[in-house]
Amino acid sequence: MTVSLQSTFGSAFVGLVVSAVLYGVTILQTYLYYRNYPEDSRILKWMVAVLWLLDTAHIVLCTIAVYSVLVLNFNDPTILTTPTWCVIVQTDFNGLIGFIVECFYARRVWLVSRNIYLTIVILILSVIHFALGIVFTVGSFEMTRANFGELVWVTSTGLGSAAAADMMIGISLCWYLSKNRTGIQRTDHLITTLMKYSLTTGFLTGIIACLVVLTFGIMPNNFVYVGFFWLLGKCYVNSILAALNSRESLRERAHPRDGSFLNMSGVTPSVVIMSPTRRRPSLSVNVDTAILSKADYPPPPSASTANSVPSPRVS
Repeated sequence: MTVSLQSTFGSAFVGLVVSAVLYGVTILQTYLYYRNYPEDSRILKWMVAVLWLLDTAHIVLCTIAVYSVLVLNFNDPTILTTPTWCVIVQTDFNGLIGFIVECFYARRVWLVSRNIYLTIVILILSVIHFALGIVFTVGSFEMTRANFGELVWVTSTGLGSAAAADMMIGISLCWYLSKNRTGIQRTDHLITTLMKYSLTTGFLTGIIACLVVLTFGIMPNNFVYVGFFWLLGKCYVNSILAALNSRESLRERAHPRDGSFLNMSGVTPSVVIMSPTRRRPSLSVNVDTAILSKADYPPPPSASTANSVPSPRVS
């Protein structure tokens, strides 16, 4: 099998650079989450911590894989046809990240729709994605790069399930959110914003998963698919962090706080959602009036005053 450095680890190097940029965004969003949402539940905080640790381990494994080939074994061409343990193991980290994120969004679908069948289908597709990732890892250790074409069905089925789950999440969230329109312009605008977030999240990861399947099916013996696959995990993590961090922005647009930017700037928020039990504060105006009088001459003294004041003596 004839392979070139450009089509193998050259493509992987490009994917590593873009992944490192997205990992920087992950660090920033993780910091913003823990700073802005200290009152979140422990389960949610632990989930964010686990995703960050998995993403960190993934970028470390990718860096080791590229460094070991391009630096440590730069004069050994046989390394291009030998699968390294770092490239193989990183698959499971990405698969576990995708599984956690898809389960999180499946819970959101359940809360919005209360459709148990739809939620179960999404969870089943997520399990297939994660399980076939493990199958790919085990199979990669037992064969050479020349036989990677035998694993096309594993990758196509696993990542195809991931793409189907992501698109189902995006479409179902948009569908059930659209059914909650009230006809009030401000409320509908907020629902439209949430629908845009859902579509962007679901279709972005779904399109990248389809690109991985397409490139691996056409070119299983090079690493073009690896570059896209490394981006997939970073998009999963950043999508869920963006969804968590956007809550404060949406809440601010719905209920501007005193002293906030929207409140101080005099901009009327585009969305106002009032709770059924929340009443508008009553406005009362108290006007105090007083009558002031002014005379050019002092008033004449009263009778009692006149008796008490001695009359002037005339000489």
